[in-house]
Amino acid sequence: MLFDKLEKYSSRSAVISENSEVLTFFDLIKLAKQIGTKIKKRSLVFILTENCVESVAGYIAFVRSNCVVMLVSSQITSGEFDTLYQKYIPDFLWCNKKNSLKLSKKNFSSILYIGNFQLLESKKNFFFNMNENLMLLLSTSGSLGDPKCVKLSYKNITSNSLSIIDYLTIENIDRAITTLPMNYSYGLSIINTHLFAGASIILNKKTLIDKSFWKLFYDCEVNNFNGVPYTFEILKKIGISKIFSKNLKYITQAGGKMNTKRILEIEKECANNSTKFFIMYGQTEASPRMSYLEISKLLNKYESIGKPISGGQFWIENKKGNKINKNNEIGELIYSGDNVFMGYSNSYHDLNKKDEVHGVLKTGDLVKKDNEGFYFIVGRKKRFIKLYGDRVSLDYLENKLQSKNYNAACTGSDDKLIIFCEKKKTKKINKSKIAEVVNIIASRFKLIEIENLPKNQNKKISYIHLNKLINNE
Repeated sequence: MLFDKLEKYSSRSAVISENSEVLTFFDLIKLAKQIGTKIKKRSLVFILTENCVESVAGYIAFVRSNCVVMLVSSQITSGEFDTLYQKYIPDFLWCNKKNSLKLSKKNFSSILYIGNFQLLESKKNFFFNMNENLMLLLSTSGSLGDPKCVKLSYKNITSNSLSIIDYLTIENIDRAITTLPMNYSYGLSIINTHLFAGASIILNKKTLIDKSFWKLFYDCEVNNFNGVPYTFEILKKIGISKIFSKNLKYITQAGGKMNTKRILEIEKECANNSTKFFIMYGQTEASPRMSYLEISKLLNKYESIGKPISGGQFWIENKKGNKINKNNEIGELIYSGDNVFMGYSNSYHDLNKKDEVHGVLKTGDLVKKDNEGFYFIVGRKKRFIKLYGDRVSLDYLENKLQSKNYNAACTGSDDKLIIFCEKKKTKKINKSKIAEVVNIIASRFKLIEIENLPKNQNKKISYIHLNKLINNE
């Protein structure tokens, strides 16, 4: 399994906290064992994640104890947590002691305190079987309370971690700093790969605009930098040159397509500083990486998602499900590999199901392949967008708004969410309240009030007409 052999790195630095406290792998394992003694194997555990020592130690403890772990944002509201709890009924909850979720007090009892975290055990004596290969549950959308999860196995996570370690050449001397949430598949992947390889993680909760982030970055001699498109937009504003310390070995970007201009700016800086630059493509369903492109070697392919990772395979299918063999013909991208998930879950009832996917993932992305075997995304088959690195279901957001009596429609593209709301008769729609309903910061979407949502002949919302309205603005 993923963390079974961490002892071989015993004396090496594993994690460094924001206050510069260094824990070796020996220290981290000792902490994990202390947590692990309080739980039963094959328990279902919720972790309200933070980029801190306790969160990582708990994760390692539960994985090594053969538990099934669901990673949940610590920013989740009580109502959203209540939905997840009712759907899954976890045995344990590992979270910050300051967490004030009413549900945790009502349904759990504290059994262990370590640092700022507490382990809570469910008061319910509820048992259900889980697939023996199941390791991890991660949300499919950017919405905190969506109970639909990707089911990932030990083989999924381990095989993908090995592939990433291979193409990034991660060594035990390497050091990464957290720039993404731990419950986000890309952020977790950085933690998994570095610990698996005996490398170090600097655990940071600060943003790039905070001076203490850069103090940690330089003091701890970070040698790789990882982010989503939004990360690099912030970096552009404060100065891209900030990340190019003498130690920087490589930069990675995932979580959606990045602005072409930004790609070229970063690559120019990388070339001047002898730094490698990787653009990566993936989905949570693929644990999460499927392909990569080293821009430093293939600058003429910068708009491509590259080629599959080791052990993975791509092909393209038409609408009838037949394989497309000709170059530059558009179809749906299909991926196969050991990192492909086991299926989706909506509640604990789904956790004992056998592998429903069998190693083949229909990505929902429309692509074409050039004559050199490089793949290029040209569109999306389903209604998802990548909003600042998080995959967001537009249909899920609409359902949330409609449940609060808003006649709304959502559309957009990567890093561009637009919400249309039918005007209220009595008052102007409050954007802050809309933000609360969809749980997305108000500055990250555009709200357009409209007299009536356009409908097609089937009386369904016409997104074609909505997109025309956007284009005409």
